[in-house]
Amino acid sequence: MAINEGWLAHLHALNALEELYHEYWDLDLAEKVRQELASSVDLLGSHVEKVPCPCGDTSEDVTFYRSLLGHAEAAVVERNLFPLPLVQEALAHHFSTMSENHRCIRRLLGWEHDWVKGMEKG
Repeated sequence: MAINEGWLAHLHALNALEELYHEYWDLDLAEKVRQELASSVDLLGSHVEKVPCPCGDTSEDVTFYRSLLGHAEAAVVERNLFPLPLVQEALAHHFSTMSENHRCIRRLLGWEHDWVKGMEKG
């Protein structure tokens, strides 16, 4: 079965958001977020280059993830966590607005994530 690069790209972005919500903010976290967003940019760029996406992913989505990657890279290079709240807010907004119309994102958000289970147990 072929790998769905678009789905994986959004999974990496969701992983970055999860890290921002549930991990201690330090330079290691900034590097993890940078790596996740770099994977998102690479995978989504490759995806939209190959075929028209049935979910509607476009080069604008790649540009969005690339802009967030730029902020995460700045945080790492400048050793400054100041850009991370912008990344967190933009990703949260992106996933909340895209979840209704985007099949891959809706499917990803419908999964029962481990951190959600932990929150339910208290």
